[in-house]
Amino acid sequence: MATIAAQQIQPPPLVPTTAPPPPPGFEMSQSLDLDSGMPDPAQGLIRVDVTVTDKAGKPVTGLSQKDFTLLDNHQQQKIVTFQAFNGGIQPASSLEVILVIDELNMLAANLRFGKTEASNVDREAEKFLRSHGGVLQHPTIIYRLTEHGLFATSHATADGNELAHEIEQGGLERRIWAPSVIAEDVRNIGVGGGVSARISQSLIALGSIAIEERRKPGRKLMFWIGNGWQIENRKASGLPDFSVELLTRMREARINLWGSSEWPIYNSAGLPVPVVDYAMKEYLGGPKPDSTSFEYLSLPVLAARSGGGMLDTSHNLAVLIDEHVQEESRYYSITFDPPRTNQIDEYHHLQIELDQADMTVHSCEDYYDEPVFYDQPPVKQPVTVKELEALIAAAHDVSRSDLTLQLDGMQLTERLNSSKLAKLGKEVRGSKAREALEVVADESAFLTPPANEVLTTPPPNVATQRQIIAATISYINTTIPKLPDFFATRTTVQYHELPPKPNQTWKTATGDVSLYQGETATATLRFHNGKEQVEDQSITSDPSLHHGETSIARVKEEFMTDSPHSSGLERLQTIGTFGPILVAVMTAARLPHSDLEWVRWEQGESGPFAVFRYRVPEETRLFTAEFCCLANDFGAIPFKKSAPFHGEIAVDPSTGAIMRLTIQADLEWRQPLEQSNVMVEYRSVRKGARIFICPSKSVSISRQRRNMLIREWGEGFRVYAPFETLLNEMRFEKYHIFGSTSRILPDFIEVPQGK
Repeated sequence: MATIAAQQIQPPPLVPTTAPPPPPGFEMSQSLDLDSGMPDPAQGLIRVDVTVTDKAGKPVTGLSQKDFTLLDNHQQQKIVTFQAFNGGIQPASSLEVILVIDELNMLAANLRFGKTEASNVDREAEKFLRSHGGVLQHPTIIYRLTEHGLFATSHATADGNELAHEIEQGGLERRIWAPSVIAEDVRNIGVGGGVSARISQSLIALGSIAIEERRKPGRKLMFWIGNGWQIENRKASGLPDFSVELLTRMREARINLWGSSEWPIYNSAGLPVPVVDYAMKEYLGGPKPDSTSFEYLSLPVLAARSGGGMLDTSHNLAVLIDEHVQEESRYYSITFDPPRTNQIDEYHHLQIELDQADMTVHSCEDYYDEPVFYDQPPVKQPVTVKELEALIAAAHDVSRSDLTLQLDGMQLTERLNSSKLAKLGKEVRGSKAREALEVVADESAFLTPPANEVLTTPPPNVATQRQIIAATISYINTTIPKLPDFFATRTTVQYHELPPKPNQTWKTATGDVSLYQGETATATLRFHNGKEQVEDQSITSDPSLHHGETSIARVKEEFMTDSPHSSGLERLQTIGTFGPILVAVMTAARLPHSDLEWVRWEQGESGPFAVFRYRVPEETRLFTAEFCCLANDFGAIPFKKSAPFHGEIAVDPSTGAIMRLTIQADLEWRQPLEQSNVMVEYRSVRKGARIFICPSKSVSISRQRRNMLIREWGEGFRVYAPFETLLNEMRFEKYHIFGSTSRILPDFIEVPQGK
């Protein structure tokens, strides 16, 4: 939101055209950690990690982006970023090793056939952990799947001896789930032949681990130590959604899965089957669009699809894992943007090719494209102001609900000014229709006015333009700091889309993207000693519309701020409309690389306005785009990013007073915040013989990604959902300027007692 100081009109003397000074206490050199943990818009939306080996199976290093060709459904796709990891000193977060001790499937085989290999699972894991004196090359974490549930060590560590000691103690300290927690998931997955409760629990364990590991950055090498599983019944109906979600979570976690063939894999009947069964052969023959079938959820197939495979463990498994970790430390990371789609869970097959025929590429083989990867803005009917006026004039015979629907489906192509809005509002019947009209008008606040409001007066020469800018700077420097104390009533109306319905998918936008009035706040605002203070505030809202967290943009030192609120309702807030926002914009507009140029003469309510366009092309600490919150599982972490911005300034040329101001963030498209705009209008307020310029209306619009809490397989996690629009309208009325009068008495006169 934005806050602005009331402004007294006095013809200021011309001053040099330098930027106004920052307000007291504002330090340009102040260090702000704005970008820590923020999404990187330079990265593509999909990431795949790639290992290249030669004929001898040894990793190949030294390749560059030009050596790779990425095919998505056999169509070449542009590589957005490329990074090589050559096995040297790497960030600790670049690679993690995951050991999954599969006691559940091993014990099932032992109980049926009286075998005793279960202890070998632990021994092989311990051998790997104690190799190299117990000093591991990469952080490692242990998971154990048993008949009692899924367990894990508390954290990943490079201390192999510590992890081996935990295994020796016979248990891991952290339980992720017990069978009773996932009972419903097991029943759902177990529909159809060939899918036993044991296999279902194994798949759920893999999904749970993927959800846990997606919270950490970097690539993961997962080694599934034990029998594993295969699903050989091709008629198993299963649930395609489970397959999609499992592969998606593994891709997001950047897991390459490796199984082992040291122990035979047993089917649902408990009989040993070849490691490469008919499902694997069919998959290797070319994955089909229906690869969501459960036959493709066998461990060997999942390993291949993730970019891993089955280890040939005819010799020591621990040694082989150690060698594999050494080799997989040399890899390449590629990002790309998937094509747009309107189809949920659209299957895409990936191929990464090299020019050298004697090299082999190992990487994730498929992914599922979703509509939510890109914004799905509402499609509305474009109308001019004149067409809107004609529609409302002819709407006397139209029902209120029908008129509301018509207005919800419209989008102005030019700005509807406040005076025309007030006139049209009196002609519209019904509160819902008037709300829809307000939204249509507010959404047009950043457009150019209709042609009949643009004056044909020739533009002023360069010298006159400089004089107008100089008067504006003088106005900010000298007039605003001398504003008197006053009270005003501020009414804030929040508009937003409806919250997601229970069990609504995160993968695509809903049909209804209309904005509904949610919270209305009426506050008594006091401007005292150059600062705004809320003296009293009352809030009314529709409880059914409470749904999310929050959003917006901030100009340094709360010149303009959108911040989250504890109520859980998505809000936009603007602070600084009585002055600081003007200082921030003019300071930024006069920076060396910024542009400030003439645009047009525009008819204002009090006379002609001189309109200038400004652009601040570089990130500056004067302006920060914000919203709450990122799709983070560890708490409400706000998005916070310095951003370039642009806008317009409408000035009264006779006084330099700013009568209208817009700020529009220039946000990179891959960010979860797509739009963050603020407009403030001012008007004359007369108190006695004095005239002040005070804010009359402010509009803030944000378009940002929702994030939704998903619960699967004993885990809760957040994902980015479709974009939504939030709109905030503020009106300032009932100004009361403080003043005082005094009378000087000629001498002290004692007042008689009792008087």
